[in-house]
Amino acid sequence: MRSRTVFAGLTMATFAFGALAEDPTPSELKAIEEKATPGDQFTQQERGSIRGTVKGATGNVITLDLGPREPLVQVVVKDEDRLPIRQSGRQGTLALEQLQEGMTVRTSFRNEGGIRVATSIEVLPAP
Repeated sequence: MRSRTVFAGLTMATFAFGALAEDPTPSELKAIEEKATPGDQFTQQERGSIRGTVKGATGNVITLDLGPREPLVQVVVKDEDRLPIRQSGRQGTLALEQLQEGMTVRTSFRNEGGIRVATSIEVLPAP
């Protein structure tokens, strides 16, 4: 009988701990995080070109700021090894990790299932 009581107590403690550990974020903060999307990665265009300022390069996604009237947009780099990042007026290429916030870039993309996938990236001289 005693083992059943201990087992029941451990089971309830496990469920209680699991509920607490599941998501400690307050609902107000969660609502703000959901609205604060870093950029729109979707497009209706078949292909195109974007000129903007790098806001971030995380993983294989580059977030670009297109100016005060335009929202942030994202471009996915599908294969880093086959996509050289050229620097305007310089020899050699950069790695994706070397892109820094504030760099001006021009990227060409194609539409793959509604997502912008980079076909070329060029770092432009600062204006």
